[in-house]
Amino acid sequence: MIIRYLMEVIRRFRRDKVLLKIVIVIVLVLACLGLVLSIITYFLPPYEIIALILVVISLILLASAFLLWSSAGSGLISAFHDLMKIPFERLGKLEESFGGNIDLKTLIALRQSQIPDSTLKDLIGTFKKYFGSYALIFYPLEFVGFLNVIFYILLEYVSKVMLMLKVIKNFSIPLQPFVGFLTVAVPVTVSIALGLTEWRGDSLLNNPRCILDLLDNLKSRKSQLFWDFVLLLYLLIFSFVFMPIKLTLKIGVVPILVASAIFGIDLGFLAGIVHHLMLGTSYRDLVYLNCLYRQLIDKVAQHPTSQGQGT
Repeated sequence: MIIRYLMEVIRRFRRDKVLLKIVIVIVLVLACLGLVLSIITYFLPPYEIIALILVVISLILLASAFLLWSSAGSGLISAFHDLMKIPFERLGKLEESFGGNIDLKTLIALRQSQIPDSTLKDLIGTFKKYFGSYALIFYPLEFVGFLNVIFYILLEYVSKVMLMLKVIKNFSIPLQPFVGFLTVAVPVTVSIALGLTEWRGDSLLNNPRCILDLLDNLKSRKSQLFWDFVLLLYLLIFSFVFMPIKLTLKIGVVPILVASAIFGIDLGFLAGIVHHLMLGTSYRDLVYLNCLYRQLIDKVAQHPTSQGQGT
């Protein structure tokens, strides 16, 4: 019964993984289309119905991509926790049924009900693709597209409305607040990353295999975060060029698109780094729970009743 239940959950996870791949492809296509349409909008005559339609379509595509992406991530995290809690649920129910006295046959079944290493590697690989490589592709596309649309709406429509209402004669978008936000967000993100990647010993993790798994993960995570931060810092330095610039309709299309690209990529990398941190903490949870389950099984095996029934 235990093995059958575990195999059913593993099959469900593999099915969800296939669906996740399909969703990610759809999400990236939607984000790319939204970005391309947001760029095309700038080269159309303003106030034409086609330009307005493209703005609306771009927003719908980008928003749909974000909702699908968030839903896929939520489903992946849920599948991870459902898969990891199965062995503990079965162990808890069996201890309640047997009053803490588990016979040898049941103990063997519990050992066999542990999640296979191949499934765990598959799970971690899926997490790496979603929270690692795909996140660093998706978020820059998404943020650049949204900034393109926001800048276009502000410059083409909001500025004209304010001019008609005689609120502001020369409407402009100063870029200094964007740079100021990045100069605060980057060091804060670095501090959080260093804190979350710091490993502290735990008396529960006294298994050398568990410690080696954690150390291998920390090495790969910190190496990836290091290069992400280096690239992010270079982008931040480059963004200082835009501090004195104010976006207006007279400045031209190219500076507006370049500014939205730089700030969108910066924001995308910040979001991608947060996903890297989630990946690292999820991997530590996985190693921790696996080691804990092994130790609980060993503790049950050392129970006098279990040993007596086994003999």
